[in-house]
Amino acid sequence: MKRTDKWRDLGDVGAVGIEFVLSIAFGWYVGHWLDHRYFHDRGLATFIGATFGIVAGFRAIFEAGKRARLRLEELEREEREDRERNSSGR
Repeated sequence: MKRTDKWRDLGDVGAVGIEFVLSIAFGWYVGHWLDHRYFHDRGLATFIGATFGIVAGFRAIFEAGKRARLRLEELEREEREDRERNSSGR
C-alpha cells in the first residue's frame, strides 16, 4: 500500500485553517475601514465584508477537500496498478 506524505497533509490542513481565519479577518477589516472612511460607522460595510470573508473561507475549505479527494483517487489508482502489475508478474 502506498502511503501519502504526512507532512504534506498536515501542511494542507494547517494552511486551510489559516486561510479560513485570515479570509474572515481581512473581509471584516476592509468592511470596517470602509465604514469608518465613507459610511460614518453604520456597520453595513463591516457586515458585508465579514460575509464575503466567511464565503471565501468556506470556499477555501471546499477547494482543499476537492484537492484531497483527487490526491486520494490518484493514490488508489496507483495502488490498483501496482497490485495488477504484481499479480500478472507471478
